[in-house]
Amino acid sequence: MIGHEDIVSLLRRSIEGDRVSHAYLFAGPSGVGKATLARGFARALICQAADRPDPTVPCGTCLACRKIERGVHPDVQRLDLEIQAKLGLSRSSQQTSLTIDSIRQLAADAALKPMEASRRMIIVDDAETMQTVAQEALLKTLEEPPPSVLLMLLADDAGVLLPTIRSRCQVIHVCPVPAPVIAEALVATGIDAVQAHEVAALSSGRPGWALRASQDQALIAAQRATTDRALAWIEGTTYDRLVTAVKLGDSFTKRRSDVLGDLRAVLTVWRDVMLLHARLPDLVIQRSALQRLAVLAERWTPGAITSSIRAVQRCMADLEGNVRPRLALESMVLRWPLSGGLP
Repeated sequence: MIGHEDIVSLLRRSIEGDRVSHAYLFAGPSGVGKATLARGFARALICQAADRPDPTVPCGTCLACRKIERGVHPDVQRLDLEIQAKLGLSRSSQQTSLTIDSIRQLAADAALKPMEASRRMIIVDDAETMQTVAQEALLKTLEEPPPSVLLMLLADDAGVLLPTIRSRCQVIHVCPVPAPVIAEALVATGIDAVQAHEVAALSSGRPGWALRASQDQALIAAQRATTDRALAWIEGTTYDRLVTAVKLGDSFTKRRSDVLGDLRAVLTVWRDVMLLHARLPDLVIQRSALQRLAVLAERWTPGAITSSIRAVQRCMADLEGNVRPRLALESMVLRWPLSGGLP
């Protein structure tokens, strides 16, 4: 586990005090460590090592720990879009949401008694993709959970889940990890220090993404492409900005995660522009775009840049609420300074 010491401490205290909840909701961006936390929690609760000095820390070597790590423990079940496709639980060829059939199957499995451990643990990844009917079906299990079942929902965006779902879970917000912490962990795995710091900066606080990207240049290329889109959006004319806002707004329902990813990239670009304006280039995240960022930093005043950062933050907050996506995005870009340099 890279970072998240506060969450680990919270979960350990719940085990020590025998206050483990019947349901948890781990919420945070993809790659931030939600699945790693869930698996570690499962190992800590099911570990069979009788001689471990700390009952909240799994041994990692007993049969139960090894089965959980390999994903074959009969009492630790996982559901996500990929598993749903393998099980044929979706009637559509496009795996974009967890279906009500999958949730009904999950509810049936939850009613089964544990086979090897003292409890059954069900980890539901991609939980934010559940449609309302599927969430309502899951709600029945959350309202009357079997005594030996622990549910863990993993969601990139907890705001899309029904309030009744969130209220029946202990919500744990998994926040981004500081880049120096990620870089240090990458160096410890044998990654070159220069590459480790570059990947950590690009990761936006997501240690899982950083670990994968350190071994896969395609992920780094994709992140840079996202940055290029963000820069092109900001560099465009007012008309071009509005066209992009309309396109993203119209596709928001189907591509929510992608649109929010683009907005996070836009927010990072504006942040880097402010850092360059303040003559702090060493803190810039998008180092591969330094020249383009420097042009923007010279073009606008600190007040205009700050206003743009707040506009993006307001847009992301509006998208969590009931504001129409197109309206929220259009309002955001209209608050950006003109590309000609006027505030």
